[in-house]
Amino acid sequence: MADGTRLRLKRQYSIVAHSDDVVELRHGTWNPISFTLRDDSGTGALRGVLAKLDGTLSTGEIAEAAGVSRNEVAVLVEQLADLDLLEAGPSHALDYYLDHAVPNLLPYPGARGEGRRSAIVLGSGAVPGEVVQILGSSAGGAECDVALANGDLRELLTRDGTGWLADGLAFEEYAERFAGWRDRLVVFASATVDPIELRAFNRIALHHGIAWLHAAIDGPFLLVGPTFVPGRSACYECLETRVLMNLREASSYQSYKQALADGRVAQTRAPLDRVLETMVASLTAFEALNYLLTDTAFTVGKALAVYLPTFEFSHNEVLRLPGCPACGSAPECDDRALYFDIRTLLDGGR
Repeated sequence: MADGTRLRLKRQYSIVAHSDDVVELRHGTWNPISFTLRDDSGTGALRGVLAKLDGTLSTGEIAEAAGVSRNEVAVLVEQLADLDLLEAGPSHALDYYLDHAVPNLLPYPGARGEGRRSAIVLGSGAVPGEVVQILGSSAGGAECDVALANGDLRELLTRDGTGWLADGLAFEEYAERFAGWRDRLVVFASATVDPIELRAFNRIALHHGIAWLHAAIDGPFLLVGPTFVPGRSACYECLETRVLMNLREASSYQSYKQALADGRVAQTRAPLDRVLETMVASLTAFEALNYLLTDTAFTVGKALAVYLPTFEFSHNEVLRLPGCPACGSAPECDDRALYFDIRTLLDGGR
């Protein structure tokens, strides 16, 4: 690692010094995670070097200030990196806030930055509007551009059914309308789950390489995530297939999809709808901020589920599905031969 690299211990870890040569790095209160580091050479510099890993000094400057060799600091930094205890910048939205929005906690001069992308929000019910309002007031200092999607574009997803997904020319025509979303985070937050609409957008997102965050209210569940990043994580059809694999009775889900296609699903309002929409919008906005400000999120490849009757929170990993019709590889189309028999070409393929 270069001497000029400025690294810091992740904010959540506290330095607990048992002596100058024995230092514990601890994270958490009720179920703490800790790592104990020992300097068997007894130089007495370990505690001082760790204290200087705050993002203000390069590794070379730390070695000079602590009076140790650069190689010793490099070995320590390498060990900390292997334990995933270091970072070069904010890793989530709260970290970004501490680094960029609170002047007295700014880690080093010139660290103030800007949002890296803008967000487009769409969906059903009052959830999209709530998300836009929260993001607009929370990301303003980071100069993030947040807007509701054009209603006409959303209508395209289910216009004339979804037969265009299987028609190459029609798909290209429909997908081209969404080309302007390539460099944006799309937040698809709905008061209900519409798998037909989500499947259509999933294909468009894969086509353009659009990162998008899924969120919905599904009966007694609030669902936030996964954040789908094409080429890096599972896609929506991977998620849907895995959900079907775990359902005890999948025919009801298929019946629901058929009812959606036939326009037989009626939307009704319940007394708690406003509360639930606000809850899912807040959690979704936090994840969107994570991705906008740090280019990552807790729900990349994972889904947060809140089971309302018992208020249980769970993170469920969503793995890519081999052979997924949307993001998987088709052997007949994508495989390439490693070796060729020149005799086949010379003989004209006989």
